Amino acid sequence: MLKQLALLFWSAIYGLVLGYIVSALGGGAFNVSTAVVISMIGGFVVINLIAPMLKPKNYNTK
Repeated sequence: MLKQLALLFWSAIYGLVLGYIVSALGGGAFNVSTAVVISMIGGFVVINLIAPMLKPKNYNTK
């Protein structure tokens, strides 16, 4: 649970930075809420898809 909260926090920060850069380069208006929501949803999906793949496998050799 704490890992997911930390991920949501950092994805919001990175989403703000990336959203600002993309809007500045594209000449569009920067919308804070859209950048935060999209990045947090993306981060949550990524952590729930990748985390099960990264768990170490238990090899019992008897």
